[in-house]
Amino acid sequence: MGKLKSFIICAAAAACPIFICTDNGFGAFLRSAAYISAGVLSPTEIGSNSYSDNYSSSDKPVIPNNSEPSSSYSASSENNYISEIEPASSNSSYHESNTDDIEQNVRGTVIRLNASELVDETDYSVFTEHSGAIYRFNYGKYLSSDYINLPSGAQIRNCTYVNNSVLEEAAKLLPNLMGNYNPSEPQVLIYHTHTTESFMPEENWYDDKYPTRSFSSERNITAVGDALCEALAKRGISSVHDCTVHDYPSFTGAYLNSAQTIKRNLEQYPSIKIVIDIHRDAIINTDGSLAAPIAEIDGKNAAQFMIISGCDDGTMNMPDYIENFKLACLLQDCAENAYPGLARAVLFDYRCYNQNLSTGGLLIEVGSHGNSLNEVVYTGELLGNVIADALEQRFAHN
Repeated sequence: MGKLKSFIICAAAAACPIFICTDNGFGAFLRSAAYISAGVLSPTEIGSNSYSDNYSSSDKPVIPNNSEPSSSYSASSENNYISEIEPASSNSSYHESNTDDIEQNVRGTVIRLNASELVDETDYSVFTEHSGAIYRFNYGKYLSSDYINLPSGAQIRNCTYVNNSVLEEAAKLLPNLMGNYNPSEPQVLIYHTHTTESFMPEENWYDDKYPTRSFSSERNITAVGDALCEALAKRGISSVHDCTVHDYPSFTGAYLNSAQTIKRNLEQYPSIKIVIDIHRDAIINTDGSLAAPIAEIDGKNAAQFMIISGCDDGTMNMPDYIENFKLACLLQDCAENAYPGLARAVLFDYRCYNQNLSTGGLLIEVGSHGNSLNEVVYTGELLGNVIADALEQRFAHN
């Protein structure tokens, strides 16, 4: 009965595209009501990433030095570099850390493309108004028929009409990642549909004028991708990190833009097996406070992450979605085994997010806009290890 009710409300919302696609309060209300009823969100989990494709007037990205975006954001070779086995040169933006004990001949390659070279010089110290609190907490495990338990104890949240038993059987199988495993060639593509998403300072409160979007790659979601790819490199796995800005000047159409980035990279690097769109969530409690999901890993706060695996409702041209789902389950198990509590339940729902372009395609939300930059970058490092574990486990069976 609950899923029937969800279907009716979602259908009603879908029948009002004029309201749903607007960025006004009524449109936001309809979107939120539909997804809360559908079980995709609780009333305290209203995230902006997945349900709005427009900037609000206070949610535009910070453009450093008040300059307009320039060719820095185009696919210019001037902003591309490859970190080969040798350490990066001193004038490279590649980050080397803790590599003294890593033999250089086992290090993977990082191909970093189209990164912004602008520096965010905003004076963040002026944002001192206590507009609301930031609460750090951990999404634990749930007892509900909508949740499927994996062998590791990690969970899948099934928000579709696909029977749990079908998903339980699929979760037992390894994903069909095409091609031979050669970690010296790029195996993973990391990109960001909402490239300008950024994070809070290390505070227990927030100022509602604090910008949560920035072009600076040192402050926005691309910093998470850098940490992830660096962790893969340390494990001997090569990757491509495409930092192309897809959500400016228009937030609408960001997924169409990032689809072109995926296609271009898959054509240029056919060895790629896993394609991950790294985002951050936006979780606002009903009292206006912000939620920052965390897990303590080795004595440090890491932002919890959530994998979103899309299901085809017959309109998304995604017939192989179950392969993406198998990968989500493998990553979820690897995360729970290595870092218990780091992963929120996988969200399995009727969404596409360009996952029709690859059987190894997923979207991962790292933290929320209440998390600090340090927390999410740490999670990026841990995610790199999780993906490395998954690849090694998958191809150990070849």
